[in-house]
Amino acid sequence: MADQQHKYTDSQYYAKFEARAADVPDDFEELGYYQRTSLEEIIDNFIIAYVGDDKVLSKVPEYEIAFWAQRGLQEFSYDTLHSDKSIEIELGESLQFPLPQDFVNYKQISIVGKDGLKKKLYPTPNASNPTAIVQGSDYEYTYSDDGAVATSDQSIAIERFQENDNEEISAEEYYDNNYNHDNFNYFNARYGAQPSSLNQGGGYFIDRNRGVIFFDNTFANIDGTLIVLDYISDGLSSSDDLSKVYVPKMAEDALYAYLLYNISKLRPATVQLAGLYKKEASAKLRNTKLRLTNLKADELTRVLRNKAKWIKH
Repeated sequence: MADQQHKYTDSQYYAKFEARAADVPDDFEELGYYQRTSLEEIIDNFIIAYVGDDKVLSKVPEYEIAFWAQRGLQEFSYDTLHSDKSIEIELGESLQFPLPQDFVNYKQISIVGKDGLKKKLYPTPNASNPTAIVQGSDYEYTYSDDGAVATSDQSIAIERFQENDNEEISAEEYYDNNYNHDNFNYFNARYGAQPSSLNQGGGYFIDRNRGVIFFDNTFANIDGTLIVLDYISDGLSSSDDLSKVYVPKMAEDALYAYLLYNISKLRPATVQLAGLYKKEASAKLRNTKLRLTNLKADELTRVLRNKAKWIKH
């Protein structure tokens, strides 16, 4: 069952933070553990509350409840729960790094300045990493032993995207050679330029098929470039042990409602109530989103005070 009381004494809880290794409990769940509950506990609680004689669901196998619990957590993770993660990587000479194993989508990719603040980077829309076919001296296709077209691990297109061109040209020559290109930008001030091509802070391209992020040559000669990837996870990176998969307590009731609706709609005895359970699940999910929005009136007021500076255009 879900914990109704603190699991640790104050001395045990703060032991790890205070570097008292001998006092840290073996089952310590890290600081802030009380704001969340494990998926294993939610499954157990659902069985106690909803499954059995004279209850909504007379008989449901635990593996089915576990399936819908994990499915619900995935859906909640995409737009409801605080399931975003953040990792820091020092960019090497290859100007690329792999996506995390539990990556679903990215929120933001940033470079960390010397002041420790993140500066947002923007993707390069025209870059790509197509499958490169290996060709012979006469540009004919080459084939593997099984007759399939041979391909290269990395395309020439991405190599050109990343290559470092140190050749210096004058501003006049640069303008004369490029002014007629659609994505040309002259010191970020060309009238009518495409906004998506006016980023001078460096760009990147995500190859989702290969699971790699490629950065352009802006970062080639910068030592110790720190990149921060903020991304969305599905919350199931530890799905082999559901006791280590956590759900915010503010979303616990919504997950129970999600389980009840999806399990009851598949059973003849409760299918007539599925519509009611669906409305209940939708309402509780909406309440969960409001709870987790985490808006603070004073912080919002501080931002809105800037409205006096808005310029209409």
